[in-house]
Amino acid sequence: MLKTISIAVLTGVLSAGAASAGMLNVHNPNMRFDSVSPALTELDAYFVRPGKPVTVDRVREIQLGASRNDVASLLGQPVSMAKNGKAWDYNLKFVTAEDGEIVCQYKVLFGNGNAVEETVWRRPQCRDLVIGRN
Repeated sequence: MLKTISIAVLTGVLSAGAASAGMLNVHNPNMRFDSVSPALTELDAYFVRPGKPVTVDRVREIQLGASRNDVASLLGQPVSMAKNGKAWDYNLKFVTAEDGEIVCQYKVLFGNGNAVEETVWRRPQCRDLVIGRN
């Protein structure tokens, strides 16, 4: 029961914080990331996401309120962006001790002032790598 109460309290605190400010390094696989689902015999260049090699420290430099120029100077140009320019998508490649490397889908969302309002990871392993949970 204590565990349930702690999670409920934590959820309330996180929700209150999210309502008042943007968020960095959110995990949300439903955030309209591009998906590819080929049959195993169809694994070709389209399926492979090569990813731009970056360091975890580089991604950690992205902060709420950062400009588009700040993001582009840290990560380069996005692989795709929303028509309104409010969402930039990246395929980032990190070198890891366990897996060798991992390619991660990362979305940067810009608010009305064209500043970073939120960043979202498709895979929790990628978010955990950046926030230091691995």
